[in-house]
Amino acid sequence: MILDCTLRDGGYYVDWDFDTLTVRKYLSAMAMAKVDIIEIGFRFLPSDKFLGAFAYSTDEYLKTINLPKDVHIAVMINAAEIISDKQCDIKKIVNQLFSKKEKSPVSIVRIAIHAKDIKHSYNIAYELKSLGYRVFINIMQINDIKDSEIVKIFSSIKKWNLVEVIYFADSFGCMDMYRVEQIVKIISTVWLGALGIHAHDNKGLALSNTLKARECGVKYLDATLCGMGRGAGNTKTEYLLVAMMQKGIKGYFPDALFSLALQDFGDLKNKYQWGENLYYFLSAVYGIHPTYIQEMLSGELYDTEQILSAINFLKKSKIPFYSFENMLTALVGMEGDSCGSWSATDWVKGKDVLILAPGLQTNRHIKSLTEYVKNRSPVVLCLNVNENISEDIVTAYVACHETRILIESDRYENLNSPIILPLGNIPDSIKVLLNNVDLFDFGLSIKKGKFIVKDNGCTLSSALSLFYAISIAIASSASRILLAGVDGYEASDPRYKEVALLFEQYSSFDESIPIFAITKTTYPIKQKSIYDPSI
Repeated sequence: MILDCTLRDGGYYVDWDFDTLTVRKYLSAMAMAKVDIIEIGFRFLPSDKFLGAFAYSTDEYLKTINLPKDVHIAVMINAAEIISDKQCDIKKIVNQLFSKKEKSPVSIVRIAIHAKDIKHSYNIAYELKSLGYRVFINIMQINDIKDSEIVKIFSSIKKWNLVEVIYFADSFGCMDMYRVEQIVKIISTVWLGALGIHAHDNKGLALSNTLKARECGVKYLDATLCGMGRGAGNTKTEYLLVAMMQKGIKGYFPDALFSLALQDFGDLKNKYQWGENLYYFLSAVYGIHPTYIQEMLSGELYDTEQILSAINFLKKSKIPFYSFENMLTALVGMEGDSCGSWSATDWVKGKDVLILAPGLQTNRHIKSLTEYVKNRSPVVLCLNVNENISEDIVTAYVACHETRILIESDRYENLNSPIILPLGNIPDSIKVLLNNVDLFDFGLSIKKGKFIVKDNGCTLSSALSLFYAISIAIASSASRILLAGVDGYEASDPRYKEVALLFEQYSSFDESIPIFAITKTTYPIKQKSIYDPSI
């Protein structure tokens, strides 16, 4: 039995607000392909934000669209959402969400459950069964559950005598075929009913894992068109049907899906960029919830360095669930140590400090910037190693991101100038790469809303190398700070707001010194021109 859950799992990318024409073509294609079950969406409880029709999948709405007559229609509910309040009236909530089966286009309800919520979910299954629905259960994050606990979970559900099919979900996409086979064997010692698999593609193994599960006796196979689904996505329906046909399984017609997959959903994939990549692969290996990756990749707000640093942070934190606050913390960086071993006191006393950032404006005006350095002799701090900037004009290089330091560590030994970095923030595995490097250890710690500078380190609200360099200039008693290549983002970009807030914090800093940009910037700071002879 093939269950396509495109409109449900793929809804995470579009807030379940699919275009009407796309839905019509999707339903028609699924019917022609002879897919057995369509999971049309979620049935969420009321929300305080806009979500599309397939977040709620109400009977009223479903009756307005042309549902295929020969395909079973399913919806999913989240057990955690219903039982969040242990005092809640489950019967009342279920009856608010569902009418009796004979009045509904829906015949199957899947309950998504975390292991910790199993014991609280019996009543949900009971009420759904009482209303006449076929009850399926999805056990999420199966690979994070101990084998002995898996046995207990399936034994418990078996005793309910309410559930027709139990799915195990590889939510983080971290399993391989060996683990799939192992889990099926463990489950089969206590559960003799039908099994299903819901595979994610973080490691590019969703299809092979699904086929392996079928080989091991799993009857219900989840898939989505083009693999559209949370994080890296799922087993691709069109691929699965072709594979089934090649194995001699008759009755499916994958050709009916090809045009839709290549055009409509191909366009969606190009826009939202789900599917396997190195970020998702690492999230699977390190046990990081894939939504962190999905959110960081959306809108191209964060660069490679920021995402890799966040992944390293999350790997160490071992946080099994997603939250927006945790993501922001990961992007900010490590706590670190605000005290380094190098004192910057009076290092550049009375001199101007020119900070060269890697923006396009630096490259555009590099000749004039170089001439300025030769004529005016400011102290030059270069953010990271920049091949477009001559080493001859650089006083010191500055880096504070663990990932950046790792990437550039092999270049540090050959630099003509020292590099300033927060040694206390760097793991031992990277420190050994710096044994022969001329470096100054200036400390860095991250605390929300803080801007504190000491002679040997600083405390900032974000681990941005620009403000780390500004802190060094302050600690060193610079007379002025000049910025080049701090191009900035558009005002609507969240990254703009982050940097603008830091500049605002700087302006209220008691020990602030004059600061201005000498190349074009979008940030709310004083500006002059590299071509102005008065600077």
